[in-house]
Amino acid sequence: MAVKLAKRVASISYEIRDIVARARKVASTGKKVHWFNIGDPNQFGFKPPQHITQAVMDALKDPKYTAYCPSEGDPQLREAIAKLEGVDPSFVTIHNGLSEGIDFLFQALVNPGENVLLPSPSYPLYNTKLRVFDGVDNFYKTDQNFIPDTEDIRKKINKKTKAIVVINPNNPTGAVYPKKVLQEIVEIAIEANIPIIADEIYDKLTLEEDQAINLRTLTKDHPLISGNGLSKNFVYPGARVGYLALHGEGMEPLRDALVKLCNQRLSVNWEMQRGALAAFTMPLSHLSELKKELKKRRDIVFKGLNSIKNISCAKPNAAFYSFPQIESSKFRDDREFVYALLEQTGVLVVPGSAFSPVLPGKFFRLVYLAQPEELHEALAKIERFMETHS
Repeated sequence: MAVKLAKRVASISYEIRDIVARARKVASTGKKVHWFNIGDPNQFGFKPPQHITQAVMDALKDPKYTAYCPSEGDPQLREAIAKLEGVDPSFVTIHNGLSEGIDFLFQALVNPGENVLLPSPSYPLYNTKLRVFDGVDNFYKTDQNFIPDTEDIRKKINKKTKAIVVINPNNPTGAVYPKKVLQEIVEIAIEANIPIIADEIYDKLTLEEDQAINLRTLTKDHPLISGNGLSKNFVYPGARVGYLALHGEGMEPLRDALVKLCNQRLSVNWEMQRGALAAFTMPLSHLSELKKELKKRRDIVFKGLNSIKNISCAKPNAAFYSFPQIESSKFRDDREFVYALLEQTGVLVVPGSAFSPVLPGKFFRLVYLAQPEELHEALAKIERFMETHS
């Protein structure tokens, strides 16, 4: 007798990892695979700052941290984050990565048939979670440099829109949003009386400026949910520690709902939260060298991709992603391109349609965390591949 699954399972898709099964088959043939699908710096030799891992090791030696942590998070960590965010600690909740925070937010906010405005392209977890909770897709356009089209945001808002998601700096494109655009988004949210969800997990990894503009500096009393964590800025994705901070008026009901959801999952690993406390209270001395290395790799990929026939790429200004466009008619869609590229060259990237079903063309995401030598090798393979498919 077959086990009958819930209908919601069919709506779950995360091609960034789903594509790995195909890559393993290619690797089993002896072909070298370039794993450019997942934004995990640690797989490419980057490491968290030593003071963070030391704080984790110290916590592992203290029996106190083998107990359940308070459900909302370590009190000292919440106080430290509250100070950074400019909110009361009671409006900060700690999560098993920002991904869990997104899950809890959508559980708390979205009823069946309602929608959340998402950038196109967007981090796919947002769309997947929206569908799991019977929400409706509502993507807003971005321009050729992947900056939000604020007029399209205004047009897409309807009576069932619950929030606007802003991912800045952006995954999957590496775009950094100008202050003028962010201010316009805030004004639209105020007019529509809906909150903003600000995913700012890459805010310290800008490559042309000190850091991205945090929306909390623009929203004043308007409801804003800020999300951040250890994964990217602190090069510690395996720690699985993220947070949500609630800003503005009228956030008590959402805070109480998030606490309920935190209670039902018990707690986040306490030792790792002590590492997060070190991260958010000590100097960001690692950033200069990290950004130097990322910029070096960004420049190689940006120049290399734009030198390949029938591929063009907007310049990524943050994080470690590029989002090139495929301008060849030889491929039916971006999945056909990505699968053929993998099987023929071993270069593993992610189809752009995994990040939005309404993109104006064929795209793919390439993670540029690998060593420069490997990036050059992979770019040469992509160039030869495009020549054979011209």
